[in-house]
Amino acid sequence: MITLYQFRNSAFCLKARMILHAKQIVYKIEEVKPGIGQIEIFKMTGQKKLPVIVDENNQVISDSSNICEYLDKKNDNYRLLPEDPMLLSQVKLIEDWADTTMADTCKKNLIKASLENPELRTALLPEELPGSVKDIVTKFPFNNLTTISNVVISNKANLELQKILESLSNALVNNKHIVGNSLTIADISIAAQLS
Repeated sequence: MITLYQFRNSAFCLKARMILHAKQIVYKIEEVKPGIGQIEIFKMTGQKKLPVIVDENNQVISDSSNICEYLDKKNDNYRLLPEDPMLLSQVKLIEDWADTTMADTCKKNLIKASLENPELRTALLPEELPGSVKDIVTKFPFNNLTTISNVVISNKANLELQKILESLSNALVNNKHIVGNSLTIADISIAAQLS
């Protein structure tokens, strides 16, 4: 059985979970604690980023894009990478765009929203964090940070996200999928960033 090492709130870990679900692969989740838990990941992979999967043969694969390619080659059940070279190049370009440009824009908006919304801030904390610590984070006056975030994370990030969403909406008016006629890693990459 495949083991997925992840952070619960990571869009890239969600992308890996969505890939596993789309391909109908049974897996188990190992939640990694930020900091201390990443030491084991570093020992396994030589880096501390997640997601990482370990398959039944102890093959270790890191990075959500690499995980998709590996699982698509290993398991023919529902291909997420088209065989057609033109469609594949489009899917890979959109996946890269979602994993970089779109991810950065979404992250900026999430940081800004979490500074302004104490409930969101608390919801993003690790589940195992004691309630007393969560209370401090919820009640901490982030007003000054909100002002700073407005300078650092300008309304430009909001406008960028709005443009992205409008473009995606227009692209999907007459189509169920971003590229081609079936679910691909392009669709999953975008959905993971928006979730």
